[in-house]
Amino acid sequence: MGGNALKAESIRLPAARYSEVEHHAVTTLRQHFPERRIEAVMAYADKADFGDLDILVEAGEDYNAAQLAVALQATEVVFNGDVTSMGLAVAEGVFQLDLIRTESDSFDFASRYFGFNDFGNLIGRIAHKFGAKFGHLGLLYPLRAPDDKDHLLAELCITRDFSEALKLLGYDALLYERMRANGQFKNLQDIFRYVVSSPYVNREIYLLDNRNHKARIRDAKRATYNAFLLWLDEQDEIKLPAYPWAEAGTAARDEQKQKFLEATFILFPDFRQVYDQALEKYARKKQLKLQFNGELAAEITGLSGKQLGELMAQVRHSFVDESSFENFFLEADSDAVKVRFLKEAALLLSS
Repeated sequence: MGGNALKAESIRLPAARYSEVEHHAVTTLRQHFPERRIEAVMAYADKADFGDLDILVEAGEDYNAAQLAVALQATEVVFNGDVTSMGLAVAEGVFQLDLIRTESDSFDFASRYFGFNDFGNLIGRIAHKFGAKFGHLGLLYPLRAPDDKDHLLAELCITRDFSEALKLLGYDALLYERMRANGQFKNLQDIFRYVVSSPYVNREIYLLDNRNHKARIRDAKRATYNAFLLWLDEQDEIKLPAYPWAEAGTAARDEQKQKFLEATFILFPDFRQVYDQALEKYARKKQLKLQFNGELAAEITGLSGKQLGELMAQVRHSFVDESSFENFFLEADSDAVKVRFLKEAALLLSS
């Protein structure tokens, strides 16, 4: 993804040659691994040349990127998490191919997210403003602790239906699918025009000066992102939306995020359920720490150091399972907690 992961210098291929290489690579992989979904990432129709080839490969317990590389007779292989970059020997030189390990339940979303250059990244700016995360795994919600916004509890899935995600962010999902199916994303301008069709767009949210350091460094290197910024500056013939993100103060931004969250609860009741469960789990964990902690155990028993650690482990393992342990300390009063610690301390010291 990017065409510069290999030691060997990767060439660029004109569209016609790229199409041949893509067809051969996808066909070869499907023949060797017929049990997996394998799909090349879609490019806009008039793209003139390519610096690499991205292929999604359905994951599984027996996923082995090295075997895929052997099937393609790769000249070089670089493993980097879910992305495996490799060199393909073509008549013109070495061409980079990236295999992207993709889970089955997010395959369709990933196919659309990665397609058309920075399309997914640009759409994701709106999701980010709402406090959500639009990525290859789906539309996610980073849930943070109510009493500590720096503490990420979980990334909860709102939906892995790309169309539903687009609609929630203000886009015409049917138009997207029609343009995708009919090759109507012909150039970057077609992509950009669709990106700014949501009423939640505001030019300010894309400017590099308004991004955090990590995002600014990343996107400053992306040719398509920079082309989009230039395109925004040149727009006189269309009136761009100007949703009031920048003007909103902290309270207003929080209200915008809350309204978005409430909308997702209505549209996606399963998300509401896991959201509530995650908060309940956090509340239980906090309450449990008040009743079961080393400071309290030391105060009750007088133990410290290694013995205190052994006592904490012994108390936990004295219950038949984790659920019984949690329920006891969540429901017991201070006297019952004291008795339990003293009982286990006596057993520990007598052993």
